Amino acid sequence: MTNIRELRKKAHLSQVELAELCGVHQTAISQWEKGRTNPDTDTLIALSQIFHCSIGAILGLDTPDDPVMVPVKGYVQAGQMTFIEDEDICEFVAISPALARRGDYCGLTVKGESMYPVFQPGDMLIVRVQSDVEDNDIVIAMENGENATLKRLKILKNGILLMAENPDYNSIFYTADQAAKSGLSFFGRVVEMRREY
Repeated sequence: MTNIRELRKKAHLSQVELAELCGVHQTAISQWEKGRTNPDTDTLIALSQIFHCSIGAILGLDTPDDPVMVPVKGYVQAGQMTFIEDEDICEFVAISPALARRGDYCGLTVKGESMYPVFQPGDMLIVRVQSDVEDNDIVIAMENGENATLKRLKILKNGILLMAENPDYNSIFYTADQAAKSGLSFFGRVVEMRREY
């Protein structure tokens, strides 16, 4: 017996809305909720992303360690402000259920070397999507909701510094007026980094 009905209600989705998100007919949702059929593997992954829970939780299994799959949204530049290279989401990365319960997450792949050696090109970042960030956080900062960069945030008395870790690269300083004029905001905060060796 699945928990799809309970999870759908908790997410305030109708059967029709959930069907659209999953790319199936509404009758499939009804069948899953009645326990007559189960979603296939790809749909279970999509459901885990929609509901921010493990596949085990969807299936009603006592498997608290099942990972939650979150989408890899594309690339973020460790350098000057540039457009996040968004791709058609076809890759997912696993995070722990405990982490998933704390918010919304996505993966971003690093391009550029302004944060070297802390972050290197090709590193996978797990980013908590949030606009409220604190001093010394590693953040994805954005201008006008479009261009973005990966930097360490320093909150100063006279403004905000987006600090590069690599001394060969310049940090970016904003006064309060400059931050307002450029539409400076924060997409999220880096909570984890994964590197292939």
